Amino acid sequence: MPLLDPDGLTRRIIAMAERILYVLVPLILVAMTAIVILQSVRAILQVNLSNIATSAMAGLLNDVLFAIIILELLSTVIAHLCKGGFQVKAFLYIGIISSVRRILVLGAQLSSSTRFDSLAFKSGITELAVDAGVVVALSIALYITKLASPTKRNSEEKSVAVN
Repeated sequence: MPLLDPDGLTRRIIAMAERILYVLVPLILVAMTAIVILQSVRAILQVNLSNIATSAMAGLLNDVLFAIIILELLSTVIAHLCKGGFQVKAFLYIGIISSVRRILVLGAQLSSSTRFDSLAFKSGITELAVDAGVVVALSIALYITKLASPTKRNSEEKSVAVN
């Protein structure tokens, strides 16, 4: 005996709860983005322009790139709600942006460090290399998905047929 009857009340309640949550997720993502942007604006206003600290700028860069990642997640959720299905390319873009964000922030932190602890420096360089490898791997995966995309091939075939 199945746990959920396809036509039963339990199935309808769960389906309604799922719809409500899919509406709440974009709203939460918008609120998160607004909070991150407001914190970034506040940080900019508090920076002493005569003595700009690289670590403060690295933090600001981190916040702005984090806002971009949240917005990419938001567009992915909206695309899922409108089109359905799993948006592989969107998650690859988010992964690339996240890795580049970490590379930029870590690079800024390493360059602003006044003390170079050998172990911390080696650890930072290793993390930079791993993040660079992740960017390359995700970029290759993105390229492969674009090559394998049937919508791209169909649109290219139509444009060739027209010409």
